[in-house]
Amino acid sequence: MALINIKDLTFGYDGSDTLLFDGVTLGLDTSWKLALCGRNGRGKTTLFRLLQGELDYKGTITGVPHVVTFPVSDISFAEDWKIRKELNLMNADPDIMYRPLETLSGGEKTKLMLAALFSDEDNYPLIDEPTNHLDQEGREALASYLSSKSGFMVISHDRHFLDMCTDHTLMITKTGVELTSSSFSVWWDNNEKKLAGEAERNEQLRREMKSIEVAMKKNAQWAGKAESYKNRANAPSKVQEDHFRRAYEAKKASKLMSLSKNLQNRNEKKLTEKQGLLKDLEREQRLKITGSVHHNKTPIILKDLVLSRDGIPVTSPISLTVEQGEKIRIKGPNGCGKSTLLKFLSGTDASGITGTGDVYVAPGLSMSFVSQDTECLRGTVSDIAASRNCDRTQLNTILVKMGLDKELLSSDISTFSLGQKKFVATALSLCETADIYIWDEPLNFIDVYMRKEIERLVKESDITLLFVEHDQAFSEAVATREVILPLF
Repeated sequence: MALINIKDLTFGYDGSDTLLFDGVTLGLDTSWKLALCGRNGRGKTTLFRLLQGELDYKGTITGVPHVVTFPVSDISFAEDWKIRKELNLMNADPDIMYRPLETLSGGEKTKLMLAALFSDEDNYPLIDEPTNHLDQEGREALASYLSSKSGFMVISHDRHFLDMCTDHTLMITKTGVELTSSSFSVWWDNNEKKLAGEAERNEQLRREMKSIEVAMKKNAQWAGKAESYKNRANAPSKVQEDHFRRAYEAKKASKLMSLSKNLQNRNEKKLTEKQGLLKDLEREQRLKITGSVHHNKTPIILKDLVLSRDGIPVTSPISLTVEQGEKIRIKGPNGCGKSTLLKFLSGTDASGITGTGDVYVAPGLSMSFVSQDTECLRGTVSDIAASRNCDRTQLNTILVKMGLDKELLSSDISTFSLGQKKFVATALSLCETADIYIWDEPLNFIDVYMRKEIERLVKESDITLLFVEHDQAFSEAVATREVILPLF
């Protein structure tokens, strides 16, 4: 067991006015199965780089063992038998280690990289988003594998995955970091209770601030009356007897002005104190979605549909009926045709895809599609909004709420990362009004706060949704039923 000691860590990127870490002090036991979580842009991957010594910072970081990272550009192997052993523990084909890397699927590459990381017990693995290319079965197998290990730190936005394989949670929030000896979901539930209490306290503070503002307005009226007395007291008089009246009014004006000033100072102090107590709550990022209602209550009916790509069948027969308001999860192993089915129904990226069988899609049915592949997006965010008849301001607002840097809104999307492109694809769909929403892994790269928010808006809306998503927690929360496609 080793202890990583972080003391007074302060770091921010050049050109940014915001510090990602400000005086952070932590002790991290390297035997923990540690989940590193937080909103996009909070500094999770940056912390990995700091632990590797790649960035200059203020403060001290000591006790870091030999660090290895996932993903890696080059896979350096230990002894073959160690790699094969780790691959067997992941229920992966050990022979993939002898195949050229470019011939491996995304899931096979993930498993091979992790097998290399854990083949040496002296390594401390820093694992960044290992589930992106894995289906649900693959994620559960990987979680089971990691749960048998000790001593790693993992970044993931899949709550179910984290709950299965970690025992500590390090959360990077707006106000700092929080370390708990619990799973992510335990932290989340406790945090929700805390946020609910803080939201209630915020509302109480706002009511008190409103009362103070009312008192300040009354005080201003007092000040006006005092000024009126003062003016009358100082006004010239032609009659000697007015001398006593003016003296009385001057004294009264002085008292009123003094009282008014004291009240003003006290109220301003109270208002400042109340404003300082208001919490900037992490979850205040509300999204909306507005679906339309097609006149046909059963807009899609499929019976014994077999899909082919370039004339070659790629699915078993599919039968499916979609009723308005349903939220149907399409489920099945990699290669069963989930994405192919969604592309066929939406007519998007469907080149070379044909189908035989009975297919009914209601005439005039409007669809909003989120593709797993984002390479079809071209130009700036404004260009994309215009091409999809989407309100640019609404799209920009949603993207910023999802964690996209404002500076990127005017950049060409070709400069975006894969995750940032996925933000744009999902945000576009949230902007569109459609009879049915067809989403292919919409949550890839989206942080847990936005996943929970998208989960909320889908649950609370009456939209019709057909989706593929490997985030088990999200799927269980929103799906009204599941349709399982067998492997062809």
